[in-house]
Amino acid sequence: MDFVIIANDWAAGIDNPTSKHRIAMELARRGNRVLWLEGTGMRVPTVSSGHDRSRITGKLKKAVRPPRLAMENHGLEGKIWVLSPLSLPIPNLAWVRGLNGAIYGNMGRFWAGRLGFHKPALINYVPILAEAMPVWPWQRVYHCVDRWDAFGMYNSGLMSEMDGRCCRYAQNVIASSADLADRCRRHNPQVDLVMHGVDHAHFAQALEDAPRPDDLPPGEAAGFFGLLSEWLDQELIVKLAHSIAPAQVVLIGKADVDIERLKGIPNLHLLGPRPFSKLPAYVRNFQVGLIPFVVNDLTRAVNPIKLREMLAGGCPVVSTMLPEVERYAGAAGAVDVVRTHDEFVEAVRRRLAKPATAAQRQAISNCMESETWAAKVSEILRAISAS
Repeated sequence: MDFVIIANDWAAGIDNPTSKHRIAMELARRGNRVLWLEGTGMRVPTVSSGHDRSRITGKLKKAVRPPRLAMENHGLEGKIWVLSPLSLPIPNLAWVRGLNGAIYGNMGRFWAGRLGFHKPALINYVPILAEAMPVWPWQRVYHCVDRWDAFGMYNSGLMSEMDGRCCRYAQNVIASSADLADRCRRHNPQVDLVMHGVDHAHFAQALEDAPRPDDLPPGEAAGFFGLLSEWLDQELIVKLAHSIAPAQVVLIGKADVDIERLKGIPNLHLLGPRPFSKLPAYVRNFQVGLIPFVVNDLTRAVNPIKLREMLAGGCPVVSTMLPEVERYAGAAGAVDVVRTHDEFVEAVRRRLAKPATAAQRQAISNCMESETWAAKVSEILRAISAS
């Protein structure tokens, strides 16, 4: 099959691939061709923001280019193209959303035809571009991977409306968590629940002998990697660091929220982002992995890929009470799901006091062997083919 995918910026997933990038790459590995349309922003940009101005400038430069090949160094050359349609960054206006949707739908059709695609299926990840779906003459899929109306940075009412439209316009809806699937079924009965996957082979490298990363502090470590965003329970992280000293708390990832309160604590280390290729080396040296999320409407819908990645690396995990983590509470005795801050601290202490043996870490990794992205893409393709 051929696919047109509306998602985020392609370059955003080069060092740390998102679920969308993983799915596109797996489709390409199977011989499917993919045209990736970089979506427009889901909020009005701030003129005073240097980041927003830079992003607008970058999009204007890319918008004048024809589709460009991606993945030349991954054996997928000639399978994935990336296009950046020009759009107006004013998603709060209905006529702008209609115009942007028409631009994306028609540009996708035009360039898919020029590239020789045959009746490509459209997979949309960007709810603010819902209006691209009605103009699509072939199969339309909405892949819902987040509770968009629960993000503090977005207009909640607008995102709820656009999420519903995407569901109604789609012939198939794929949801990444039970909470999302239930919400999507309010608008479309044709919803399939497909959990996120994991690059098992990559993270299983954490089971091999390898040098300790130079920037990882010595001693026992409880660690997290991923975007440091509004879902992190910073109060919990501070309490944990104070409670388990001299053991280390290590956070790896870029921050898009204020994290000043996490600084200045001797055993709490903010390492910043690290390339995806290097993450197994850190996981190897974590005695316990952390999912220290606040529990709210946003996170109750989250299906954390980082959970699977840490487990694939053989690392036990302590998490707050997230429904999609509770599913794995019995996985090789490796996942502790707790209700309170005190229980979280105590669970981490227990894991640090009795680290998993090499055999136990291997067993933890083995329980993720069936959760690969290849398996998840097979589920998605079956759902699409069944309609």
